[in-house]
Amino acid sequence: MSSRPPRVYLTGADGMLGTALTAALDADPATADWPLTGVSVKDFDIGDRAAVAASIDAFRPDVVVHTAAHAIVDDCEQDPALALRVNVAGVRHVADACRRTGARLIYVSSDYVFDGEHTPDRGYREEDLPAPRSVYGLTKLAGERLAEMAPRHVNVRTSWLFGGVDEGLDTVLSVVRGLQRGERSRLIGDQFSCPTYTVDLARALVFLMTDGSDVTGTLHVTNQGSASWYQVASEIHALLGADAGPAPEPVFFEEAGFIGGRPRNSTLDTARLRSIGLTMPSWQDAVARYCDTLVPTPVGSGR
Repeated sequence: MSSRPPRVYLTGADGMLGTALTAALDADPATADWPLTGVSVKDFDIGDRAAVAASIDAFRPDVVVHTAAHAIVDDCEQDPALALRVNVAGVRHVADACRRTGARLIYVSSDYVFDGEHTPDRGYREEDLPAPRSVYGLTKLAGERLAEMAPRHVNVRTSWLFGGVDEGLDTVLSVVRGLQRGERSRLIGDQFSCPTYTVDLARALVFLMTDGSDVTGTLHVTNQGSASWYQVASEIHALLGADAGPAPEPVFFEEAGFIGGRPRNSTLDTARLRSIGLTMPSWQDAVARYCDTLVPTPVGSGR
């Protein structure tokens, strides 16, 4: 067996999760010396089969982590052709390259593959039947099926990511910055899933590349616990203390004006993740740690 360090190829490298994963690989002593190539839309169109093949073939990775996606649900509904190009054709091109080179594929999927209508008490398990309600969910499910063409694939389903730099894409960041501006947040109080910190998800992906290198199939990876975004905002308001500004207000799901369908409760069960040796922190702990990076004085004191 070769003693050289594994080579990692990352799509969506400049995205919220890609940025966190790059940092996690560099910070972990087990992976700090692994050669890493990260690509994004700035490098080429993931829907361009020839460009994807040339890039992956040239690097000859041992592991490909495919985080690139068109993940704005309403935009996917309005432009399904683009969603298909990025979320379906893009995965096919990556999976084809992995099959050709023998690379392991870790594909990041979504809780939106479920309809959220009859959610099990502890959340959806990996073996539960998907039933997407949106173009986005359909394309992510199609991506899972295409990823299965790759040897030693892992479909990592996650949900409600936060930990980025764009308020338009990160609800937690938007709430914190809004409170700092004295604004009142109005967030849905009757839709539930598992808020997940990109830092924690990235560490879990590193785990799958090291201690969990033999794991295959579908795996749910989220922070522990289920919440609505209103509950998350209320937690942030409490963390920031007496001077946090106006308390958030709940709104009903039906008032949100969504274009694409969404599951009302897409909580994911992470029992399989725990069974392979990784227990994720709670979403409350994750939100507190992220808030600590956003405000000039520590939050969460006295908790």
